[in-house]
Amino acid sequence: MKSNEPGMGNPSSAESSQRQLDLISAALDASEDGFAIWKSVRADDGSIKDFTLLLMNNSGLAGLAGLDHKIEDPIGKNLVEVTGEIPAKGLHDLFERALTEGHGVKDVVTGITKDGSKGSFENTVVPFGRDLVFATYRDVSADQREHKKLLWLTEHDFLTGMPNRAKLQEYLEESFVMTESHKSLMAFVFIDIDYFKEVNDRFGHDVGDALLVNFVKRIKHSLPSRALVARIAGDEFGICIQDIKGEEHVKELMENVFAAMERPFTLGEIETTIACSAGCIVTDGSEPPGEIMRMADKTMYQAKNEGRGRFIVQSLIKTT
Repeated sequence: MKSNEPGMGNPSSAESSQRQLDLISAALDASEDGFAIWKSVRADDGSIKDFTLLLMNNSGLAGLAGLDHKIEDPIGKNLVEVTGEIPAKGLHDLFERALTEGHGVKDVVTGITKDGSKGSFENTVVPFGRDLVFATYRDVSADQREHKKLLWLTEHDFLTGMPNRAKLQEYLEESFVMTESHKSLMAFVFIDIDYFKEVNDRFGHDVGDALLVNFVKRIKHSLPSRALVARIAGDEFGICIQDIKGEEHVKELMENVFAAMERPFTLGEIETTIACSAGCIVTDGSEPPGEIMRMADKTMYQAKNEGRGRFIVQSLIKTT
């Protein structure tokens, strides 16, 4: 822990204050969180123009060591000298806000972790008195990563890594709003593998899973990068394609997908061929997303009833 010596005229009072500070320092140094006390520097009109560092525990000093901006002894230095120009601005605003509002404030910022990698830190700043702020920062990188992982799992299919039905519906709603407001067209497609159950029954579920992963990869590689491909359930996938030119454009795209499926799939030691069926709906966004999904599902089963191994494109564009 480093700190400024308390400047007091009374020796006994100074010694008492120093003992208290030493106790605080020892307690703070035992923490893995970073702690610091900063004092505001005010202009003649009373406005805050800067902050200087009065005290920082060992974890705080270790955090400074991970910055690109290096400083030997930060105590008594201002924000820019201690943290560098870019972090200093955000911290200055946070410190000033705490003093102005008179209560603790929090913010999550990007920083450098102990291993030198980029991470997330939660800064908590508490004012005490007119000019001092007590600032803590905690490495929440692991929490942030876990949160992102959990969020990803709620929105994606674990096997294929594609968005799941819930994420697809959320994306569809946003796409419909955009399509209608931009007066453009989009397509929604239901596609699945014909006789997929026979693949599982013949080769086992591990091979079936591998087929699904490779099936969706071929779909992705056959379509524009803007297309969203999601796993609905089992061997059924939904495709959302924005900014299409019309039915013929959708037919061209689906011909690319079906041509890609004609090549044999090599799954470990097993090689197999498949066929698939798809129902495609072209819309201007005027129909509810649920209705478009229902129509695409119905159209896909129409393709199956007509012999499988094919796609059907229908338009639900309202004419004025």
